[in-house]
Amino acid sequence: MTGKGSSGSRGGRGGSSSGGSRGKAQGYTLRGSNNRIDYVGITKDPARRAPEHKADGKTGTMKVETRKMSRPAARKWEQERLDTYRDNHGGKNPPQNRTRGGGRKD
Repeated sequence: MTGKGSSGSRGGRGGSSSGGSRGKAQGYTLRGSNNRIDYVGITKDPARRAPEHKADGKTGTMKVETRKMSRPAARKWEQERLDTYRDNHGGKNPPQNRTRGGGRKD
């Protein structure tokens, strides 16, 4: 499920360690019941981002989907993953993604 819509070089799984290298980011999903994707995003620090989502009222289990990569490569992965999701769900975003092009830019 996680590799669809992206090339193998960007689709590998990475660890969920905190404190990524400067300028590096990882793609992740929040998954709800039945392993359903509820949110797609990127972050430099998954350990920091998970409680931020919880504080914002977003639920689900965070799953890091990629290795650490440059911010532009991570943004490309996010966009491709969102496009694939929309292709399979009648043009709709995952339920907890609020913006069409992805999330905030930090």
